Amino acid sequence: MLTLALVGCGGMGCRHIRGLAKLRGIDEQRFRLVAAVDIFGANATNAANLAEELLAERPQTFAGVEDMHQAIGVVDAMIVTTAPDSHADVGIDAMASGINVMVEKPIALTVRQGIALIEAAESSGKKLAVAENYRRDPINRLAKALIDAGVLHQIYLAVQSSSGSGEKVIITPWRHKKQSGGIVVDMGIHYADLFEYFLGPVDQVFGFNAIVDKLRVGTDGALHEVDAEDFSAGVARFASGAIANYMVDLAGRGKGHFTRLVQGRGGSLSIPHDRSGKPLELMLRRDGADVEITPEQQLALVPDFALDDVTAKLFGGHRLASYDLPFVDIDSGLLAIEQADFADAITNDRAPEVDGMGGLRALAIAYGFMEAEQLGRPVGVESLLKGEDSPYQNELLAASRPS
Repeated sequence: MLTLALVGCGGMGCRHIRGLAKLRGIDEQRFRLVAAVDIFGANATNAANLAEELLAERPQTFAGVEDMHQAIGVVDAMIVTTAPDSHADVGIDAMASGINVMVEKPIALTVRQGIALIEAAESSGKKLAVAENYRRDPINRLAKALIDAGVLHQIYLAVQSSSGSGEKVIITPWRHKKQSGGIVVDMGIHYADLFEYFLGPVDQVFGFNAIVDKLRVGTDGALHEVDAEDFSAGVARFASGAIANYMVDLAGRGKGHFTRLVQGRGGSLSIPHDRSGKPLELMLRRDGADVEITPEQQLALVPDFALDDVTAKLFGGHRLASYDLPFVDIDSGLLAIEQADFADAITNDRAPEVDGMGGLRALAIAYGFMEAEQLGRPVGVESLLKGEDSPYQNELLAASRPS
């Protein structure tokens, strides 16, 4: 069993402990959690308490990675769930010490930091995975299978549009700060990853963005200042020629919505909100009429579709068109799937499903909608991946350098 350190023991870190518990519950335990690391002692203690309850073993707690090294030496793997601006530093140091690393998305605060993290993985020979959970949803797996099977014929449009959250703090106040990446980048990374998961590489992006709420209301009623955008709207073009319409509205009042639609010459595929378990809505054009394809018929269109064994154990079968589980089980289950993939990549010396470049591409695309507005023109993803055409990120890097 691989030894594991968890670095960053706040809300996301504890969610990962619940993921580890899911693997233990289905007899697929790949990691032994031996260290909980957080600069805040209370966080590390809380994580250790949770691990002791769910994993039947209490990890040691540390205030820093160096303290951990001095006490227990080098572990096999590390999951990094700190704030994005520290992902690169923590990950680079870990790989230099011989540790395989999975960082929560985003891979880093900026593309240039992500490049440095990837270079560290290449020079050390260690695995670098990026935790991207939405693509692991069984319904998104089925959607990809249908798209890959060509049931929509030539695809020309993808739509990702959502509105909600209002003026409330979303999870934690730091997600509304530019120096932590900002909330529309944080969410946009999920959607960028799914764009490319479903339809292949994105070539160009353009967008407009805004800060709707300069103050956000916390759960205790306190007001928190905001300097990161909470609204982003844009377009993208795929290498295939298909066009994407993109909107992330995290200040939405009134009637909210969520739309994820793929349109082809052969019909349309409406994909539900991630982690909902709801079925796909597939309409195919047949003899000049639109015909609704039931979930059972959808599975029949992809006879070779099958979820991996870990996903099947967690969600209830190898061929699913829907599922009905409590949200906490869905969320922890998807984290368990990415953890299992990370462990298998280490054990079998293969690339993780979402490797450093996959995480970097999603970050570049999400920032691209910001960069394009500052530049006043569409930007190419390839240039973004080199750290070019990035005035928005350059400001973040300049602000983070000591004066």
